[in-house]
Amino acid sequence: MNNANYQQRSLLLLFPLGLLAIASFALDKRIPIGIDFTIQNILLEICRTLIPGLFAVTVACLIPTFNRFYQLFAVGLNYSLLCGISITFYPHLFTQPTAWVIASLAATMFLLPSNDLDQEAERANIGATLIKVLGVLFVPALVLLSFVVIIKNIEHSILITFTTVFVDSFLSCLFVPIYEIMLTLGFSSLLNSLVSLQTESETIHAMLNSILLTNLFVLPTLIMVRAYLAKSYNRLFLVFLAMITCLTSKIGSCISVELSILMFFYPGTLIVLCISSVMLFFLSLYLDLSTFTNFFMLYQPDLVLKNLAFFQLSTSHYALMLTAVIVPAIIQVILLKIGTVNYLKNKFKKRSITGGLSIDEIDNPELLLIAILKNIGGKSNIETVSKLGNELIIKVFNYKLISSRELGKLGSKKVLFIRSINKIKLDLGSMTNVIYTRLHNIVSDSANYNQNEVLLSEPFNFEGYIKAQEGDKK
Repeated sequence: MNNANYQQRSLLLLFPLGLLAIASFALDKRIPIGIDFTIQNILLEICRTLIPGLFAVTVACLIPTFNRFYQLFAVGLNYSLLCGISITFYPHLFTQPTAWVIASLAATMFLLPSNDLDQEAERANIGATLIKVLGVLFVPALVLLSFVVIIKNIEHSILITFTTVFVDSFLSCLFVPIYEIMLTLGFSSLLNSLVSLQTESETIHAMLNSILLTNLFVLPTLIMVRAYLAKSYNRLFLVFLAMITCLTSKIGSCISVELSILMFFYPGTLIVLCISSVMLFFLSLYLDLSTFTNFFMLYQPDLVLKNLAFFQLSTSHYALMLTAVIVPAIIQVILLKIGTVNYLKNKFKKRSITGGLSIDEIDNPELLLIAILKNIGGKSNIETVSKLGNELIIKVFNYKLISSRELGKLGSKKVLFIRSINKIKLDLGSMTNVIYTRLHNIVSDSANYNQNEVLLSEPFNFEGYIKAQEGDKK
């Protein structure tokens, strides 16, 4: 998929997210809109259930497939089935619908395109088609069942581990990233109901403050920093995502979808988010700050703050908010720069393995010729070739296509780069004459193919030929 198509399809992800935000604000239970409260509540639940299914379909549009209609139909059907089963058998387990989205997308694995012609031919086989159909129908359900089993085991472990003694220790800092991950997957209600968390203590306040600041400040900040450092085709999507995140951080279903976008497409940013949440926990604990919510009002399904919360802020609260913006941004920039440096190092290392042989290691003129052509941008980048003694002089059209680092390994002496006139001088020793001859022939052949006018032969004189034949017969 090229960059333009990726940008267009990635922007589609924001449509269901924006639609979900509008529906959540318009149908908020605390705001009367002139209809019966029961009907308003039902409409809100329907929107929170169905719109994430549209998000699953838009994510599927980014996944390659051999048939787009079958893919979207499979994802939509599986989301509907999983949604109905979950609401029927586990009505209180799934606070947010993210797990249904992930499970329904598992159906796309069986609809991926294949580059193997033999496998393409097998699609007409009834057995192969049946396996794909069974996989599309049953694998998403198995994925969701696996989620339920894993979460139930995690719940059991948490009930045993998160005692009052554990909560009052520094190890309680682990609760914050665990809560963020559970909120991403839609199972945060399991943690909200822990008995050990329904108390008032410094560590409980630090947990609540770090979760609040992570979702209200850290998340949009990290997305904006990522947008600033992203490539052009990805920047627009991240800017709009950051804007939506700023407006919807209090809506549980929206924050769950936004975190799932990070998990799918930017897992490194999600790791930075978890690290920042731990840092904010210790800072809040050190400052001994009060909180403005409790676990019964924390994303069940939305975030609810205590009355007049923003009128009770102290200087320490403002300092913590400022830290929640600056420090995560610095961590994100540092990690992105480290990732860029490692990428370049691996790229240079790979190029050294595949084409960076020294002159002493190449005793075959053909290999040396291939290495030179590769590192000067190909034969189409050669303008002229000449030699002076053992020096090979190559003039190129575009100097930016040259790999000077790798080309420097090919000469027995230091390679001279004259950028002002786009020339390169290589001392190839005894192989200079051979390489010069080969390159000269290549340039000559290319010049013949690149002529603007092609010389045509004279038309055959049929009349003269016929007259000559008739004269011979006479």
